[in-house]
Amino acid sequence: MPKSIIYYHRAYRKITGSGWIFLLELITITLPLSLAILLFYPVITKQMSLITQVILSSYYPTNTIKIIEKSFLLGNVSIVSIAGGYPKALTSLINFIVSMGLIILLPRVKKAKNIAIFVVFLAVVNLVSALYFTLSPFEFPYTGTEFSEHYVKSEISMWLFIPFILSIAFLPLPASFLPKMVLIVLTLIYSVVFGTLRYAIFLFIISKFSVIYMALLFFAFGPLSDFVYIVSIYCFYTSKLAYKLKGSESTWKWVY
Repeated sequence: MPKSIIYYHRAYRKITGSGWIFLLELITITLPLSLAILLFYPVITKQMSLITQVILSSYYPTNTIKIIEKSFLLGNVSIVSIAGGYPKALTSLINFIVSMGLIILLPRVKKAKNIAIFVVFLAVVNLVSALYFTLSPFEFPYTGTEFSEHYVKSEISMWLFIPFILSIAFLPLPASFLPKMVLIVLTLIYSVVFGTLRYAIFLFIISKFSVIYMALLFFAFGPLSDFVYIVSIYCFYTSKLAYKLKGSESTWKWVY
């Protein structure tokens, strides 16, 4: 028997709250954190570079790794100055063949398509790098030090972005203000710690192996990939909150 009324699919809920309170909380979180980052990023990048220097020092001769300063925003950033290694012709050829093989074969994979797609993306980036170094091996425009500078400046930009984007995401949720504030601060701390460790690994790869992997590291695993843990933290918090409040119809209202 056909239905006389077909209701909307109840897949989404809405939350209520004051726009002025949201704006006030947004300013309360983002303004102090952004100011703190702008004031202390010279100190943070100095410690970041010192830690990286200590990690890498055992793999290089004395005085090979230096810390220099570059101007950025309101002050200077400290970066690690290190020489990048150029690939041999055989290295470029092997990378080209392997990347091409992955691009051709992985689309045929039936299982784990999401992983296959990501690996194909990595292979495409590496293929372009390998092709570039095969055709113009000594005309690469970036040095190891320039890569280091771009990385650190991108990290600072991400630190300034995190309080704003997470505040926009967290504040409308039906929970108290303090846990949201703590979670955003912890995300920033994680970003600094993880960014420092990744910084040391990246510099080790481009100096000990080759700058042929520079584009792959920066675009696939660099600061742009920070959105992975940002989204993961948001999803984890939201799922826990939704489970906690799933029985509260006054809090979670259907959109339709």
